[in-house]
Amino acid sequence: MLKLLGLKAESEPNVTEEELKLMLRVAELSGAIEEEEQDMIENVLEIKDTHVKEVMTPLVDVMAIDAHATLMDFHKLWVLEQFSRVPVFEQRIDNIVGIAYAMDLLDILQNQKQLDGSVVGDIVQPAFFVPDSMSVWNLLREFRIRKVHMAVVLNEYGGTIGIVTMEDVVEEIVGEIFDENDSKEEIQKKTGYIVKQGDGIFDVDTGTSIDQLCEDLDITLPEGHQYETVSGFICETFGCIPRAGESVKVVLERVEREEDNGYKTEDPHHTRSKEKYQIYKLEILAGTARKVSSVRFKRVKQGDLDAVAPKFTHVVPKIMRTRLRVHEKLPKDDDRKLFQDRIDDKADHANLS
Repeated sequence: MLKLLGLKAESEPNVTEEELKLMLRVAELSGAIEEEEQDMIENVLEIKDTHVKEVMTPLVDVMAIDAHATLMDFHKLWVLEQFSRVPVFEQRIDNIVGIAYAMDLLDILQNQKQLDGSVVGDIVQPAFFVPDSMSVWNLLREFRIRKVHMAVVLNEYGGTIGIVTMEDVVEEIVGEIFDENDSKEEIQKKTGYIVKQGDGIFDVDTGTSIDQLCEDLDITLPEGHQYETVSGFICETFGCIPRAGESVKVVLERVEREEDNGYKTEDPHHTRSKEKYQIYKLEILAGTARKVSSVRFKRVKQGDLDAVAPKFTHVVPKIMRTRLRVHEKLPKDDDRKLFQDRIDDKADHANLS
């Protein structure tokens, strides 16, 4: 129509993505659409910028079966876990060679002779491999074209780091999906959890997303961090994989709710320094040598934070934790518990207890 009128078509969209999101928020506030509908539409817009690595199941949590296992072993695994698709590996779990389908197993269950004489490798189907940098949008398109529901995720070096399924993609749009076979423990492992144990005390599963932690504790973390879960935050804060019983104090920026005191955080004339930051003691509740599984966030009473902040020797924007000075050496017989006690003593001298 524009060409018939002698006009040039506009190359830029009339409405940008940010403007569309703003209109969605206005529509939700006015009651034109439900909050869940707004979230779903925004999720669709964001999956182009979401990478496969962010939605995959990490390799340490993957249930797989050896290619040399018998079909009876596969049947027992299916009865126990009810998985319709299982990655198949040879020698090591990071060497995934294909996918075994429960439907293929059901086809030969009636033939006892074939069942006893076959191994999983005999019914394995080729695996679909994707890079961890692929967008979820492109992954969804590939799933539809290839008519598969599972892919093996590789890093830049070609190493296996996890698996991703069609369900993972759909959950990015509609939220977590559970069925009648999911136990309470499985649901908590999948979503993480935050349990309020008292005033300012929260027990947190380290599988919980950083976004969920910030929302429940009304805090914000520095931009540009490389972790997506509480587990990554804990390892960066401690500088190692801490053991159960170890603790450290951190200073986090508090998010001012719009309804709190009638003003927002963005207003510098009203935000009081004692409300802007909050000290938390992080105590490791459980874990192994490879991974922390749960941590307690305990809010610590403090005076004027601005007065004590300069005493911190390690500062990351919005996060500050006490650390021994670099030149202070530990005796050879000084163990990790004594090391932590000395850290706590440093914090006490900074009037943070």
